[in-house]
Amino acid sequence: GKSEKAQAKLAPATWQYKMLQESLRALRLAEALLEDRTDAATGFSPDDLRVALRALAAMAAKTEPALAKFRPGTAQHSLSRNRLQALRTASALIEAELAKNQDRP
Repeated sequence: GKSEKAQAKLAPATWQYKMLQESLRALRLAEALLEDRTDAATGFSPDDLRVALRALAAMAAKTEPALAKFRPGTAQHSLSRNRLQALRTASALIEAELAKNQDRP
């Protein structure tokens, strides 16, 4: 929700807008896989999955240094830790979906 609001304030031609758009697509794709919505999951092309995997990796790469800055036990640390765990779970789901696509004729 916050990312969608932030994106609405950006000009569509900017790199920030495009980055947020890619991140939002990746999160929606991961959500569909997480909820095991097979109708949505089977509609993702291998390219969609690869782009989503890159976007999730970029988000995780930004979250890891932030996590190190916060003292364990604080709300910020817990939020960052949970976000990183969710990004890793989403990445694993996408990697599994990519592996399934490779096995299909």
